[in-house]
Amino acid sequence: MPAEWYYVISFVLGTSFTISFTPLVKKIGLATGQVDQPDYRKIHQTPIVRIGGVAIFLATGLTLVALYFMEGFYFLNDQQTEAILSVTLGGGVFFVMGFADDLWDLSPLWRLGLQFLVTLGLWRQGLQIDLEFLPWENFLLREGLSVAITFLWLAGVANAINWIDGMDGLASGVTGIIALGILFVTLENGNYGIALLMATVAGSAIAFLWYNFDPATVFMGDGGSYFLGFMLAACSLVGIANEPALGNKIAPFFLLGVPIGDMLIVINTRLRQGKSPFTADKVHIHHRILAKGASPTMTALFLYALTLWMGTLALVCCNLEKPWIYFVPATILLLVMTRQLQRNRKVEEKEL
Repeated sequence: MPAEWYYVISFVLGTSFTISFTPLVKKIGLATGQVDQPDYRKIHQTPIVRIGGVAIFLATGLTLVALYFMEGFYFLNDQQTEAILSVTLGGGVFFVMGFADDLWDLSPLWRLGLQFLVTLGLWRQGLQIDLEFLPWENFLLREGLSVAITFLWLAGVANAINWIDGMDGLASGVTGIIALGILFVTLENGNYGIALLMATVAGSAIAFLWYNFDPATVFMGDGGSYFLGFMLAACSLVGIANEPALGNKIAPFFLLGVPIGDMLIVINTRLRQGKSPFTADKVHIHHRILAKGASPTMTALFLYALTLWMGTLALVCCNLEKPWIYFVPATILLLVMTRQLQRNRKVEEKEL
């Protein structure tokens, strides 16, 4: 079978497994009381199962196992296969960490501490930012900076996806689009193992929208958002940022621009108000758009379009052939969605 087909198979398997497992996970969540209760800052009005990320995690893992038995890794070299294993291992640890938070509500400092320890362990195993291009002779300084940047990126993106998961379908849709963007870039630069992993993650995340889009019947929870966030962070690091070209080192910031931008805006707002960066409130980008009268559906679709447009900027940075083929339609779509968002706000205001 041609290698290209395995990317399609991994996407389809990730989609199929997620759609199949989510109802079962929902039943288990209801039976065990693992539901997210409504409160003043949340959008949903009824308790909703919050452990849907279990289905996403299982779908991704079982897809990789199926690919292995189908000899779907035959076209990968040892380094590319090892990249799949190390990234998936790290994703599994982040999932367990998030799932524990779903069950026992860990404090932010506990979570950050655990994330640092996990990141440090992964860094020692080779999952790290490559700073060999820096003209520094001080080995300890360069390695220390590598640890710091690796932690900020892996933990930062994982938490950014977790933070943006505050509205029906937002995190899963944004994650699916970003994963497809990483897939395009890594196929182009030859990181085929990471591309295969991103095809699986994209399929799993997009399929979850079947149950998670407005009105959602299940949430992915911290387990799902930490897992997806880590997978995006690690794959963009290993598959794109560690490539020698300057554009590749910039591209991940465009690909993940929406969740990272949301996190930076939220932290800045909370600090200016004299609050802890971890204080729960309603200052996220989706809260701001909703507050202006937009519907949850239109807010999600607009942020999808914005994420897609940012992704095409990443393709430009990575010098993909004829990037305008992607950039121009994405720009038109974003303009259309911006116009629709404005119309939606006017309709909502008239109804009020």
